[in-house]
Amino acid sequence: MKTLYIYDSSVDYQPGLDFGVPTDVFPLKVYVNNKEYIDKVNITDEEFYSYCLSGAPVTTSQPNREEMKEKLEKYSKEYDNVYVVTISQKLSGTYDTVSSIVREDNVKNVTVLDSRSASLKTTYIFYRVINAAENGIKVTQDLVQQFVHESLLVFTVSTLEYLERGGRIGKAKSLIGKLLKIKPILSTDDDGYTYSLDTARTMETCISKMREITSEFAKKVENPMIIGGYGVASMKTYLDKLLEGFKVHSIARIGPGISAHVGPEVFGLAIGRGLI
Repeated sequence: MKTLYIYDSSVDYQPGLDFGVPTDVFPLKVYVNNKEYIDKVNITDEEFYSYCLSGAPVTTSQPNREEMKEKLEKYSKEYDNVYVVTISQKLSGTYDTVSSIVREDNVKNVTVLDSRSASLKTTYIFYRVINAAENGIKVTQDLVQQFVHESLLVFTVSTLEYLERGGRIGKAKSLIGKLLKIKPILSTDDDGYTYSLDTARTMETCISKMREITSEFAKKVENPMIIGGYGVASMKTYLDKLLEGFKVHSIARIGPGISAHVGPEVFGLAIGRGLI
């Protein structure tokens, strides 16, 4: 049985890391000053961070429909099974678009899965999908929902401006954060929406609280798997402190498709039950 695994570019993973199975990517579109780029194709992470820090307006949209359709029709003939893992349906139209292509064009052998997550947590979900399928388990949306329950995303940002702009946090909360200069400790719910776990006044306290949250969650899952991630290079020092002493699977850069919505000054981790 030949199986292909497809993800969209909201999946942030360690550069050069091989998933060990056939994969492909549906890249999101990124806009800077209304100019279109293809996420991680014709714009680098560093270039995008620079645009953000200079104050340029940035946004994203879902992958090109026709390109996805062409690939899916091709792959459905070449593979016995094709799994497509997307960013949360509540955060992007990618899942709905891929599902409509499969349904309307009667594309065979394709299973579309909503990760109910984004960034590092979607990366974790993608690993779990591969691991399950390669061990002969049929992966369904219900199983993905189990993976979501068995994992946690913990991250912080230097500013709530990007989340506010994208409608993912209220203006009142953003204003309070600016006035008090608090460090928000954030996560995502089972639909991928951002919510606050805690706050801190200093980065030292923020990291300490994030480590405590991670340690407590690690006690609940078997053989915990941790994927770390950061945006601009200055965040790597903070991430190293966060991850110190933990067994870490990999470290990713938070790419344009996600940093457009959280800002480039971001770091955090996804933790979940380990692979079988």
